[in-house]
Parts: sequence; structure tokens; C-alpha cells
Amino acid sequence: MLPQDRIGEAEKRLGFSFKDKDLLKIALTHRSFASEAKEVVETNEKLEFLGDSILNFVITDFIFRRFPKFDEGKLAELRANLVNMDTLADLARRMDLGRCVLMGRGAELTGGREKISILADCFEAVLGAIYLDLGIEKARGFILREFRDVIFQQVTRGELADFKTVLQEYAMDKIGIMPVYEIVREEGPVHERTFYARVSIGGEILGQGMGKSKKKAERAAAKEALEALRQKFS
Repeated sequence: MLPQDRIGEAEKRLGFSFKDKDLLKIALTHRSFASEAKEVVETNEKLEFLGDSILNFVITDFIFRRFPKFDEGKLAELRANLVNMDTLADLARRMDLGRCVLMGRGAELTGGREKISILADCFEAVLGAIYLDLGIEKARGFILREFRDVIFQQVTRGELADFKTVLQEYAMDKIGIMPVYEIVREEGPVHERTFYARVSIGGEILGQGMGKSKKKAERAAAKEALEALRQKFS
């Protein structure tokens, strides 16, 4: 697919027609493409920086207004569970944005179109491009359109618990020792890796977990360790 074709494809998937097509092209340009190009090519890194700031503001504003009974800690946990690479990559996959990214052949051959960091960075860069080309209200609408279901799914399913933070506080209170995490193995192809983690306290392994990212594996291990520790001190 030629660069111009990728721009048109991305517009269809995003639901926006850009006035400045070059902005969207930059948003879709991974640094690996620039490194292999014969001419100077601007990458999406600056737009990613801008998009990240806009995303944090819009999500913070929305959850602050929508959940007035949440205290600062719960709002911070919710935002952390929403604005992270895993969530952004999932949203990018949902609209198949990976196939629109301009990347080098090396990155593509190693599963770059499914790589979490590339997808997440591209999502933020596209958001930055939407803001610059179409304004803050279009950017806000795009964010809330993509995140609304994710936000309410997390709230209604009780997924706000930051098990790593809770485990740390509980362990320090009961034992005075910080939990230690370790990724013990990885399985699967680069673009669909499964990570296995364990957590120990004072040399004793208390929890194990698995997930599609190191963070998710560690959270699963922390949840199991927290349950074990609570039983120990109940």
C-alpha cells in the first residue's frame, strides 16, 4: 500500500477527512520508515508528545465531571488504567490502524504492525494531528468516542483496583518489606507475546500471574499475592 493510500485508509478508519493530509501522514510515520528513506522525513514523535497531553487532559476532565463521588486516588487509578500503552494499542487494533502506519521493512518483518508501543504511539500522534487540523472539540469527540465504553466497562466491572499499589501498602504495613517483581518467562511471537511474572516478599514467592504485557502479568501476580497475604494475617 502506497503512502497516499494509507492516508485515505486511515481517514476512513478514523472517521475524519483531514484538511492538511500531510499532518496525518506525519502522524502515521514511524521512525523506522524515516531511517530507511532516501530523503529527510518527519516522524510522528512530536505529534505523539502533543497527543499524549491532550489525551490526559480530556480523560481527566471527563472522569472528574462524570464521577463526582470518586476521590483523587480513585480518579488517578482510573486514569492510569485508561491512559497507558495497552489500552491505546487495543484501541488502535480495533480500528486496524496498524496497517496504515508507514514503517521500515525491518520493523514490519519483526511484527511492528502489532507491536504495542508502535500502535500506542501512533494513536497519540493521530490524536495530535486531529487537534492541530480540526480543533480541540473534534479531538475531544474522538477520544470520548473511543474511550467511553472502556471507561464504563472498567468502572462497572470493578477494575479500578491498582493491585500493585495495594499490595505494596499492605506488605509495608504488615511486614515492612517491599514486594519484588520478576518476569520469569515470555512466550509467543513478538507481536503477540505472553508474559509470566511472579512477586516475592522477603524471599517468599506469594503470587504468580500472566498477561499480554509485563504490567498486566505483574498486576495479576500482585492480586494473587495480596489474597495470600490477607489470608496469612486474617
